[in-house]
Amino acid sequence: MSASPHLAWELIERIIGHSGDDRRTLYSFSLTCRQLRPRSLCILVADVDITERARVVAFRDFLEAYPYFCPFVRSIGADPTTFMPFPLLHILPNLTNTQWSTPSKQPQVKLSLPQPLLTCYRRFGTNITSLSLSQLFFKTFQEFCRVLLAFTALKDLRCRSLEIGMTATNGTALQQRLKSQRLELRTIDIGPDVHKAVMKLLFELVQSTVERLFLYQYMVMDNTTSISSGEQTNQQHYVVSDLVTRSQSIEKWPELFALTLTASSGPNPYQDLFGALIKISKELLAPRLDEVTVILPSGTAKLFSWIGSDEGNLHLCSELDRLLLNYGHPQLLPLGHLPTRSWRKAFWFEELRKYFPRLTEHSLIKIFSSADIARGHDENITSLVYSPDGSRLATASWDCTIILWDSDGQLVHEWVSHTGPVRSLAFSPDSRHLASGCRDKIVVWNVSQGVRRIATLEGLTAPVYHCAWSPDGTLIASEYLDKTVRLWDTGTFQQLHLLDAPATQFLLDGCFSPDGRLLVLTGTHRCYVWDVGRGAMHKNFCITGWEDTEDKTSIDEENKEDKDAQGEEDNGEKDEDEKNEEDEDADPWCCATALNPHGTHLATGYLDGTVRISDVQTGQCLVSSKMHTEQITGVAFSSDGTRLLSTSEDGTARIWDASSGAMILSLEGHTNQVYAACFSPCGKYVASASSDQKVRLWRTDDGSCVGTFSEHKYAVLNVAFSPDGQTVSSGARNGSVVIRRMCDILPVEDTGM
Repeated sequence: MSASPHLAWELIERIIGHSGDDRRTLYSFSLTCRQLRPRSLCILVADVDITERARVVAFRDFLEAYPYFCPFVRSIGADPTTFMPFPLLHILPNLTNTQWSTPSKQPQVKLSLPQPLLTCYRRFGTNITSLSLSQLFFKTFQEFCRVLLAFTALKDLRCRSLEIGMTATNGTALQQRLKSQRLELRTIDIGPDVHKAVMKLLFELVQSTVERLFLYQYMVMDNTTSISSGEQTNQQHYVVSDLVTRSQSIEKWPELFALTLTASSGPNPYQDLFGALIKISKELLAPRLDEVTVILPSGTAKLFSWIGSDEGNLHLCSELDRLLLNYGHPQLLPLGHLPTRSWRKAFWFEELRKYFPRLTEHSLIKIFSSADIARGHDENITSLVYSPDGSRLATASWDCTIILWDSDGQLVHEWVSHTGPVRSLAFSPDSRHLASGCRDKIVVWNVSQGVRRIATLEGLTAPVYHCAWSPDGTLIASEYLDKTVRLWDTGTFQQLHLLDAPATQFLLDGCFSPDGRLLVLTGTHRCYVWDVGRGAMHKNFCITGWEDTEDKTSIDEENKEDKDAQGEEDNGEKDEDEKNEEDEDADPWCCATALNPHGTHLATGYLDGTVRISDVQTGQCLVSSKMHTEQITGVAFSSDGTRLLSTSEDGTARIWDASSGAMILSLEGHTNQVYAACFSPCGKYVASASSDQKVRLWRTDDGSCVGTFSEHKYAVLNVAFSPDGQTVSSGARNGSVVIRRMCDILPVEDTGM
């Protein structure tokens, strides 16, 4: 308490105002500030989660020792099979909310609660007005009815993932008891995976009293079981909105004034949801319905991917934009409850204005914000690259956006570049153009003055996951998930060659040789070297076997000539190629690659922690060493090609001699897997990024750590030095980007790179 600051109330109000919608920040501040802390301690007991019987006893003993905390307990979450309600219900006068769920890690048990326990709830739980049921498997439909009968004052009910073992036909008596008890629910919140019988019962019982209805547009399963035969009948699918509008017993919802409809995670979530809302607006008889909220919870990537996949979806957006305005208090949550960075709210409003202009104009679109002051994207960083002249840094994200930063770390421009996650970025050699790859296209942008789209390379059949410019800037190579590579002419933006890698394994990476004559493509088991001028295979060699030094292409041709000359037919034996493929599949897969600056040597990292260096011309394995104990996550050559850097899930980064394979340094200090690392242009430093949320800077002469940076709050996925070595940048899983100046980290005499 003595260390807590004493602040003016005006300052406290400003701090709370700047905290946005971030509850964690508000809680932390309230527990730190002297004026707020005494009352804030009650937060610790306001919502209690009890999963074991021993904790029930411990909590009871705590309340008996400190009885003044009893009035502050408002909610208890518990496993109904282990929770003992007496005497807790008797000594907690303000307990109004109970949450029942079974731990997800435990085997699912069919729930059948003893009658004394339900009687205890009925007698002492008269203050409980809100009940949440999730991840429960009721043995019979009658068991679910008995639970509702145990809570006589229930007003709000929330259901998630409820299964029913048997739905017998003799449950009419319990349903009549529920009706006679007059279950007057005011709020019903029905989430995904709730049994149809549960929903139907609730709608029949309380449609005359419900004021607020929360629904997921979700396919629910009717796992009906016959009591006589004990056999499960065919499963049928139902849509929540159909149950609301088609049930014969539902004539109207006279008290319903608020409806919230949330999109599911199904194959066509938005199309189903928009269709459901249109259906409900036409068929649901609710004369007081005034507040309608639509939630699209999947984030920007899924939303924009859906909008861009079909022109008809734009029409649905327009229809929703028009339909919601028919209600007095409509609201659209296009990003669900996922918070964006506070300074980015205006950006998303402008982007969503294109699809929902009326709602945006009337301020009916709601976007939540976080108090995270770090700049960047809202989702995973997928690519982080510097322009060759070092004047720009480009970052791409799963949230469909690209951001350009200047050398001082200031945001220059940001835009939604694709209707889907941006998977790859590549600058042209003159730094004037930027290529970005997405789902089924590559877009080329002029970024020399502002940002302008100059070409779209379309007609593709598979997602793009990598693109690269040739050294002279005349070609763009793009790799796809269907194991094909295309070469594009940057003068006409027409496809020149389609390179089909003759392999069953995936391609990982591709880069041009320094002279631009060759394109080196690496797969999980083989390396393919293409002659760019001819658009034909130049070399093809194994990178997983221990001995494969001959030219695989020439061997294939000789085998084919021998078979043609002999006229041999298939005798049931496997040919040499099939045997080779089986042998390769048995070896650890390649998962990381790098080409040295001279284009002569290829470094590859494997799932078992092995690193190899092969000669690109001959395919010969020159060096092989198992430097790590777990999977390799990345490899990188120094600028002179004499050293190789490897990172691993074992939490280390290691530097070793590229010619002999001898380890030079082991960089140890991260507490979790290292995702990426790179040499500085001068070779004096290494920067590493880890899932421990830290970036570390190391000296390469003695392996000492000269800096540990903790700006990120999530796993750091990318790290890179600028071409002049003056800055080092990193990107994290939550989209944050940090650009650091080396002169702020090291003495001035050490930064002359």
